[in-house]
Amino acid sequence: MKKIIALGGTITLDDISHLNQFTDIALIVDDLKEDLFQAAFPHDQIIDIGWYPEFCESGSFRISLIMAYDWEHPAFIDTAKSWPELDEAVTSALKKLEL
Repeated sequence: MKKIIALGGTITLDDISHLNQFTDIALIVDDLKEDLFQAAFPHDQIIDIGWYPEFCESGSFRISLIMAYDWEHPAFIDTAKSWPELDEAVTSALKKLEL
């Protein structure tokens, strides 16, 4: 999440950092919910991360970039099934920011 702060993001929700990223997803599934992380950026941009469906081992992280509070039409969406994939998806979302 250092990348987010470096780009001027303000973390407004962070329930993901305390999760053990070296543990199998199946072992932490009870902590995987729809609202895991959110960061706000200038120009009304939001990066949102959640697990869908929440508490479901077969789910996945969903990474969304929201522009101008238009939650119905995200500017970017990606999914990830693992921590490395999540990192890649966040990097891709950050590249879409209008800074």
